[in-house]
Amino acid sequence: MKQAMPLTCALTFFTLLFAQLAGADATPTRMRALLMTDYGASDVLHIRQVAVTIPARGEVRIRVHAASINPVDWKIRSGRLQKTSPVSLPYIPGRDVAGTIDAIGPGVSGWKIGDSVLAVLDGGGLAEYAIASVENIARKPAKLSFKDAAGIPTASLAAWRTLIGNANIKQGQRVLIHGGAGGVGSTAVQLAHWRGAHVIATASSRNHDYLKSIGADEVIDYSKTRFEDVVENVDVVLDTVGGDTLQRSPAVLREGGTLLTLVGKPPAEACSERKLRCPSPSTATDEKPGEELAKLAKLFERGVLKMTIEAEFPLADAVQALELSETGHARGKIIVRMID
Repeated sequence: MKQAMPLTCALTFFTLLFAQLAGADATPTRMRALLMTDYGASDVLHIRQVAVTIPARGEVRIRVHAASINPVDWKIRSGRLQKTSPVSLPYIPGRDVAGTIDAIGPGVSGWKIGDSVLAVLDGGGLAEYAIASVENIARKPAKLSFKDAAGIPTASLAAWRTLIGNANIKQGQRVLIHGGAGGVGSTAVQLAHWRGAHVIATASSRNHDYLKSIGADEVIDYSKTRFEDVVENVDVVLDTVGGDTLQRSPAVLREGGTLLTLVGKPPAEACSERKLRCPSPSTATDEKPGEELAKLAKLFERGVLKMTIEAEFPLADAVQALELSETGHARGKIIVRMID
């Protein structure tokens, strides 16, 4: 009996030790997330503990290292998109993430646990774990940091689909980009420059040197100069601002030119009078989002495109990240870190 007691204690000790080691890397059942509990101001957002979701067929779960903020995040929170793009509450904002796959759903092939990826989501990105369809993920190039990769998806896809997929920008064309220093605008400036276009951008004066450094040939301070007073006969306008800026844009296009907007609807009468091509905003594409993201990631990896990060926040301060985006004055992307 005296010999059995030490053996029993030893077995108990090693059982507990092995259990701890086995569970050290196991996915927790709970995670931190930014939770939107209602529509309204920032006070409807809270950092909460929520359940970690298991990926379904055709999905993977990503251990998020970094996420980025887009205007759609605070527009959803404010309720302005409630009629056109309602969400089920409580809701986790965030459409752009980069991280590592930590679980794979049924029917998924070509991916394995540990793969580094970037992804575009329908929400759920501002959390420690996120679920993504395999059609919406791409491999993260080794040369790109998780923070840079997280800044790519939504904004760069919008720029790619409009300027390349829709307008098919060509060498020698004149392109005007409204809001050139923002997330979409800054990628659009670089894409148009890469295609050999003459790039004109509107931005506040603090962003002029920055925009010239990434490929803008001319920059207009919208607070001091009306762009239609100094620009004419452009082939393509890409508007990321909307409102009055969009309404005034047809005047600077050549007859038969193209007006693209990500905000609002093109003015139909002006488009008709000037025989402009004014397609409605669309995300339709023949390629899967992941395939487009892979092309964009390679351009960033090669240095053709460069990521500019305005600010970084830990998840605990994600509300401040959305508030900064809402000011409309951020240069490039705003990043939320899940892993430092």
